[in-house]
Amino acid sequence: MFIIILGIILMLVGGAGLTLGLVSNFGEKAAALGIFKDLGDFAPTFFIAMGVILAFVGLIMIISGIGRRTKVTTLQLVESAIMIAVGTGLSFVKFDLPFGGGVTLVSMLPLILISHRYGPGWGLFTAFIYSLIQLMFGLDNVAYATSTVMAVGVILLDYILAYTVIGLSGMFGKSRGAVAGGIVFTFVLRFLCHYFAGAWIWREWMPEEFMGMTMTNPWIYSALYNGWYMAAELVLTMIVAMLIYKPLEKYFRGAKTAK
Repeated sequence: MFIIILGIILMLVGGAGLTLGLVSNFGEKAAALGIFKDLGDFAPTFFIAMGVILAFVGLIMIISGIGRRTKVTTLQLVESAIMIAVGTGLSFVKFDLPFGGGVTLVSMLPLILISHRYGPGWGLFTAFIYSLIQLMFGLDNVAYATSTVMAVGVILLDYILAYTVIGLSGMFGKSRGAVAGGIVFTFVLRFLCHYFAGAWIWREWMPEEFMGMTMTNPWIYSALYNGWYMAAELVLTMIVAMLIYKPLEKYFRGAKTAK
């Protein structure tokens, strides 16, 4: 029931954000009143994108919650807590890349495993808790925001949404191919979150040159910067996931779960 309620809340918030984005983008009256003048030219795109993402995540949570209707077991809670702890620990093992960013030691894999074992609904909830922990460790980054709206953007895009979407991996099923598809899909969603944040919030720290190219467009810079390390992390996570799938297949498939 909690997952369903949270899904409804996310859909309502997403709908509100989408409406604000559309009004600010196409509504002459809103533009004339200057409702979004302090939020920058990117505000309409931001609200539309976040509205769609939140509504989509909320819909998946509602469908999953209604479809399952199963009692959460102690084993499920313990396993999820352990995976969150393992993922948090792995997130501190980071390999810095030459062009910026860093690749963690498959810190998303524990969340992916839980999502496939217990389904995307529980996976989203587990990933959401993980995102809050990451936010606590990354509060210093929020201080770089130059406005309240940007601070909220950092919290949502670089932490809450970026990590929570990983919990959707289980929606593809429990086979090896499903795990691979889930990794690609959720990592693309996470990249989009960081991409929007980079182009909108971190544009003020865009260097004059990156990867040997002159940087004048924050969208291109964000795509290169975030795409570089996210692609590397996706490949590493995929390799490890495929290697461990066979020996842990029963776990991925949810076998021997306490009733």
